[in-house]
Amino acid sequence: MTDFAFDYTLRISQRARFIRLYVSPHKGLEIVVPHGFNCKHLPDVLQRKSAWITRALERVRPQREELLALPQWSIPERITLCAVDLDWEVRSRWTSAKRLSINYHRPGQIELQGPIDDEALVRSLLGRFLVVQAEQHLPPLLHTLSRNTGLGYSRVTIRRQRSRWGSCSAYKSISLNAALLFLPYHLTRYVLVHELCHTVHLDHSDNFWALVGRHCPEYQCVERELREGKKFVPRWATCEAA
Repeated sequence: MTDFAFDYTLRISQRARFIRLYVSPHKGLEIVVPHGFNCKHLPDVLQRKSAWITRALERVRPQREELLALPQWSIPERITLCAVDLDWEVRSRWTSAKRLSINYHRPGQIELQGPIDDEALVRSLLGRFLVVQAEQHLPPLLHTLSRNTGLGYSRVTIRRQRSRWGSCSAYKSISLNAALLFLPYHLTRYVLVHELCHTVHLDHSDNFWALVGRHCPEYQCVERELREGKKFVPRWATCEAA
């Protein structure tokens, strides 16, 4: 769609209460509206937000151009989860079945069968596979680090956040990004320790960093590495591509 020279995609959400604008390298400008929203109001919204949209699109333009230059989608030949030292060869076979199935019970092998030419379907199924693996491996690792550091938490959930590796609430509930499995182990360990430290200090105060440094003395170097952490995450596993 085009309005005020902006290309955008429109998504209707049953959960949304207000109109929301998102800009990302993968999707460009995305407009999320509540169910029942009268789209005749969109031109007014775009006009009011035109300066913000222009700046946001300009910020993501280099990444967006790079993504558009990448080869066409293809099913990954291997899936490697560095953080937990797991690796699978991916085999796929097209069938006329309406549903796509996945089998990963054979050691080191994932089998996909069904409409494998449906990119969105394959990415969705592999995304669910990633969450299952994260739910299996990240909570035990967090539990071990909690025991070793003496930093307790109330619960842990696995999500596929757009930008955060993890978060911690005031109730000591920790949320971890399933994509942590793709990072080298020392980066994943650091994120978990970082979030455990937030159970004591929710902010990024000097006291917080002192606690982080007690459990991860090299945290400043690891923080710098983590800024480039997205390079370890394959395109099919990004939230935007899911």
